[in-house]
Amino acid sequence: MLAADVWLLSAKRSGGTMKILLIIVAIIAVAVFVFFMGGQPPLRGAGQLAASGQTVIVSRARPPLSFAPAADMQLQSLGNRTLRPKTRHSVDGDARIWFAVYSNGTGTLITAVADTEGTWEWEAAHHPAFPAIRAQQYAYKGETLYESLMQLDGGSDPFCTDHAACLVYRAKLLLNFRRTQVIMEYHEPVPEARIRDIAFDGTALNAFQQRARKTCEILMTDKAWLEDNIKGFKKLDGADDRYSRTRLSRWVGEMEREGRP
Repeated sequence: MLAADVWLLSAKRSGGTMKILLIIVAIIAVAVFVFFMGGQPPLRGAGQLAASGQTVIVSRARPPLSFAPAADMQLQSLGNRTLRPKTRHSVDGDARIWFAVYSNGTGTLITAVADTEGTWEWEAAHHPAFPAIRAQQYAYKGETLYESLMQLDGGSDPFCTDHAACLVYRAKLLLNFRRTQVIMEYHEPVPEARIRDIAFDGTALNAFQQRARKTCEILMTDKAWLEDNIKGFKKLDGADDRYSRTRLSRWVGEMEREGRP
């Protein structure tokens, strides 16, 4: 065999060996990723408050937080859903929401964490999802809490489909560089005789706002607190069909590209 033939055969064997080694390395890398990441619980889900036994939405990190519904609030529904919120661009945005729905027989409480995906961020907080009757903001545990009162109907509100109209209180935090939106919302049905004028009744609005604030607390906490006070953390299944992606996408408000001037 000529020296050139020997060299070519050796090169082919070396190339084949290198390919095999690369394949083995890739398989090992995937196995390591699955081993370490596959066993990790997701950042968003639900668990039980040790103090009350209530099932609540939990964010384990970025940021760590949870909710503390009032004692009379009974869980009605729990789930997550992908969203396509509106934007100021020619395409819809991408997001995911984890939410819980409670009722005390008088009103409905919704707690939610909604994360953007890709290069999107939530629109600035002073742009509400729906027109507000009243809006204000104040410092809350080192962040800015945005409050608004609204009157919505079933066509706009995915949580008011059983009534002609609802009076709605929303408390919202924008966290994680506006990539995470935290919402606590309380609804009460509006009597048909009051639909036209309740927005102008300051006394009724004040009373409703005070009731709403007492229905739930947003718990801004840390990982250690969650480990001590949240039991049975679990991943959430898809949301009930009655909470459609279209209505939920409108409910969370608009998005914009990161870094847009």
